[in-house]
Amino acid sequence: MQHPDESPEIVGTLPYLIHPPSRLASTARWMKFRDSTLRPLIASRPADPFLPRFLEQTEKILAWRATIAPERRIWKAD
Repeated sequence: MQHPDESPEIVGTLPYLIHPPSRLASTARWMKFRDSTLRPLIASRPADPFLPRFLEQTEKILAWRATIAPERRIWKAD
């Protein structure tokens, strides 16, 4: 199984710190990161070119996780 990377590819440095959950974090934790961190940040910084990339990567992770059978999941249960 190949879990998608936690962070998108970024060239340069970010003007803020952002800490995505780990590969072993629960799916609920990833959803909370998306809803409580990324979406509010995007709303407050609409011109930021990096935040939509983090959201896209998070959505990719959530979509990938939905394809893995429960008995094959390596991350924490919700």
